Amino acid sequence: MIKPFAALCLAASLHAGELLTYDSSGALRSASPAAAREAGFLLVSRADLLGAASAAVLDSRGAIHPVLWVSGDDPDAGVAEVFVGYQAAAGPPRAPEIGKTVRCGAAAGAVRYVKESGVFGWIARLEFPPDSQPAPGALLDEHGRLLGWHTVKTVDGQTMHFGIPVARFDAMHASLRLGLADWNARQDLRGEAELQRALGHLWAEDFDGARFYLNQAVQARPSHARAWLHLGFVEGKTGHTRRGIECYEAAIRHDPGLAPAWYHLGFALVMAGEADRARGLCEKLEKLDAALASRLRTFIELSHVDMVEKEAGRGGGLRHKH
Repeated sequence: MIKPFAALCLAASLHAGELLTYDSSGALRSASPAAAREAGFLLVSRADLLGAASAAVLDSRGAIHPVLWVSGDDPDAGVAEVFVGYQAAAGPPRAPEIGKTVRCGAAAGAVRYVKESGVFGWIARLEFPPDSQPAPGALLDEHGRLLGWHTVKTVDGQTMHFGIPVARFDAMHASLRLGLADWNARQDLRGEAELQRALGHLWAEDFDGARFYLNQAVQARPSHARAWLHLGFVEGKTGHTRRGIECYEAAIRHDPGLAPAWYHLGFALVMAGEADRARGLCEKLEKLDAALASRLRTFIELSHVDMVEKEAGRGGGLRHKH
């Protein structure tokens, strides 16, 4: 067991912000980095919050702020947002984008690439020297500005580092107001370990490995909407369009409010030649996420390019086929 005083001293010396979690007897369970995104709101490891009876944040000035409530949750990213009161420090300024170099704690690393990764969204592949393998936590640029969250995955025995852009967490900011006990009571952990393993393979573009663990996730919890969502993308990416459609439909059946599932179902339907059915999803998606609905409509219209051909005898003119 970690001795509380020693843990507090270690936290204060190593990190600008530290999440401290406690069990029901008040004993310290874990100490892990916390990243202030603005005054009072901090990004923390979701895994460390799970099962905790109480939690607090130790700031850079040595002050301890009890976690008042969980204010945001991103299970796919493995990150939660907590609110500790506006008296807490605001943290570093936010960087506009991920550049070529990053820092996590005392470790400096290089950005290998930044790209979209399936239905997860933007992810950065990071590389650190072999003798410097930082733990998950705040991701900063060379000027100390907040870039996002650093996470570590093991893919086929290889340790891989990824950076999640801070913009991803804007959508979850202050979207909840749940005490820690109430938030924990809502969690269903069946299939979560398998989903997290699958995401590592997905980010590494190992679609076969991602499919294997996503299938395990939905077997462990048939109602796991987010696992069905990612499985739909992987199936479509590997040429199984019809199976992908079935997975998106399963995601919607278990969570009708999961907007990305509606969007990617529409995308898959267009690819399967069912643009009219995809068009019918736009109104439902509009109520959930207007931006995604607009993107889907644009994609449906652009798909009409496949219906255009050169008009014979008109010097390259184009006409629409009806």
